[in-house]
Amino acid sequence: MVNKTQLLRRLLVLGCLLLLCFGLAGGQLVQLQLVNGESYLRRSAEFLTTTSTVSAARGEILDRYGRPLVTNQTGFSLVLIYASFWEDQPDRFEKLLDLANRVKADTGTAAEDGSEDTESSGTDSTDTSENMSSDNGAVLNDVLPITDTAPYEYVGEAGSSNRNALSEYIRLSAETLGLDAVQQAVSAAESANETDPQYDEDGNEIDQVDLIDATTLVTATEFIDAMHSYLEENAGMPAGLSDADVRTLVGLYYSMRQVGFGTSTTFTLADNVSMDLIAYIKEHHQDYEGVDVESEAVRQYDTTYAAHLLGTVGPIYAEEWNGTLSGGPYSEKEGYNMNDTIGKSGLELALESYLHGTAGSRTVETDLGSGSVLEDEAESNAPQPGDNVITTIDLELQQVAEDSLANYLAGYERGGAAVALDPDSGEVLVMASYPSYDLENYNRDYNELEADPRDVLNNRAVGGLYAPGSTFKVLSAIAALEEGVIDANTTFTCTGVFELGGQEFKCENHDTPMTMDVTNAIKYSCNTFFYNVGVLLTGERLEQWCERFGLGEATGIEIGEATGHAAGPTYREIMRKADPTLREWQGGDNVNAAIGQSDNAFTPLQLANYMAAVVNGGTLYKPTLVRSIKTYDYSDTVEGSEAEVLGTIEISDATRELVMQGMSEVTAEGGTAATTFADYPIKVGGKTGSAEMTERRDGVEINYTNGLFIAFAPFDDPEIVVCVVGEGAGHGSSVAPVVRDILDAYFAEEEPDTVGTVQEENTMVP
Repeated sequence: MVNKTQLLRRLLVLGCLLLLCFGLAGGQLVQLQLVNGESYLRRSAEFLTTTSTVSAARGEILDRYGRPLVTNQTGFSLVLIYASFWEDQPDRFEKLLDLANRVKADTGTAAEDGSEDTESSGTDSTDTSENMSSDNGAVLNDVLPITDTAPYEYVGEAGSSNRNALSEYIRLSAETLGLDAVQQAVSAAESANETDPQYDEDGNEIDQVDLIDATTLVTATEFIDAMHSYLEENAGMPAGLSDADVRTLVGLYYSMRQVGFGTSTTFTLADNVSMDLIAYIKEHHQDYEGVDVESEAVRQYDTTYAAHLLGTVGPIYAEEWNGTLSGGPYSEKEGYNMNDTIGKSGLELALESYLHGTAGSRTVETDLGSGSVLEDEAESNAPQPGDNVITTIDLELQQVAEDSLANYLAGYERGGAAVALDPDSGEVLVMASYPSYDLENYNRDYNELEADPRDVLNNRAVGGLYAPGSTFKVLSAIAALEEGVIDANTTFTCTGVFELGGQEFKCENHDTPMTMDVTNAIKYSCNTFFYNVGVLLTGERLEQWCERFGLGEATGIEIGEATGHAAGPTYREIMRKADPTLREWQGGDNVNAAIGQSDNAFTPLQLANYMAAVVNGGTLYKPTLVRSIKTYDYSDTVEGSEAEVLGTIEISDATRELVMQGMSEVTAEGGTAATTFADYPIKVGGKTGSAEMTERRDGVEINYTNGLFIAFAPFDDPEIVVCVVGEGAGHGSSVAPVVRDILDAYFAEEEPDTVGTVQEENTMVP
């Protein structure tokens, strides 16, 4: 046991050691703060250490053979720093307007240079990737969905994402801006929340304020005027500006608010800025304090095709950072900040988690006296690019499909779509929507695209809902045969008119009278035969067979899709809940549903996939646009692709033989597609369709007929299924040439040339 003397001795030694440590630390503090404090203060004032985020390049997107669709190039952006450019700066609006006008001039100069280059080269600018990736000029980040010039109008349809964002902004700012009509509507909605609450189909209460579209209560001109007054009176915007300058500043101020411009968030004023403008700003840096130039990998579009399925990218907006728009909230996702670029639509959005990559950081020490910059490599981290996506798309087929749609549908002044599938895997070879647009010029042309009455931005292949018309008769035949209400020997005589319950239903698809069985009914597309089938089968059983074939059901494709709906008593009751004036399902509805009319509405992708299941013997695959995902250097496979089966449909060999024979005769002499395919060197099967449509425009009822054709080839061992829809085309035979163009290209293709710009590991994807 230690005695007291030893214990005291040890405590004394410990105390001395502690005093020594404190003494050394205190001496060092004196040295730092009193002796050398002034020197260190001067040095800290002369040097500035900053750490900035280095964004990662997004992954590349390629076609099934490694041909580049979307890659990256180095671009430059003008970035505004809140503390030094905006906060408490008396001339901030003048500087902002000056920069905006220089960016607009930069855009014009680049466009002129580009047109001169194109003219002098004597080549089509869509033929080479060099032309397509050329600089199209700076893009000013003004996201206000209002036209650039007076009289002002809102851009895009009500309910679009940009209009919804503006509507929310107006609602939240109504009191500040003195917009009485909006304030009254908000107050009424808040009261309704208390006195008459509304609920969605899941039983969740709906905030009725969110249902207000403020852009219907305030005109675009009223909004611009209100913002103009507010900014002049409260934010320091100078008076006496022209209408054009006011519109520019209001748009940029709105855009700043959308991204949360503030002490912790910068605002990217413009992308794709030319070196000439950068040089000017650097040369006059004293006039542009708080304006930073950042280099980053920006999207380069190596094709002018496939715009809808590839999709767009853009900065994160407030409703994406904090809300659920575009896959948000990104504030809760690791690796994102408010200045990031994200996918907004198509594959760019659907595969955001793969394409985004991991940001790095860069720490630099700047000598404020000499201006020299030294990077601290120990504190810097290199970004890691995103993963690369190998799609199932065949770029050459995609090009043929889009060109053919434009060629055959332009005269109808509407739109259409084409989808081609591998029936044994669900891989999408073609997904084309007409009219289309050029991703390279998407930002520049956005207002025009949104305002186009043809709904250019809608991907009709997965977002367009169409009555299938007579292409549905194959399903009706299968259902009737399998349910036992008809057989191979069943015949009906068509006189051109079918009567049921005092109603007359017409058939004008062939010469009458004719007595025919199911095979000839498919060949001649006889309505009367299938009117009888509808009566025998009923809507209840048609609904069930639609579900089995995936019609009116989500396919599971990676990009966003419309679900559609199958005609029948179930869907009719859903409609009646929304509109009690609709009549209940009746016998006449069975008749119309069986020929692909009534409430049937499906996407071209669903129609192609349904036919794929017919020709492959009953396997319904999940359609996919992704063949594989590779690491950024193509060295490893992050995710492979295996065919996924959604369901198996029991179809007897006898039933399949009958409907296949009918579809074989559709393209033979006397069939509804004989004009296009009777002399085709490869045997093709298929089914034409016509679907009567009615719409109202400006209070006027307009009637038109869509043309549809679904085909497959070779007939005995199908490798490809193609569905084409032409709005207003009148008949399936009118769009059959589009199918033929696609089949011509498919069967003429040889092994694609190796693409030199793509890593060797990926020139051909197994």
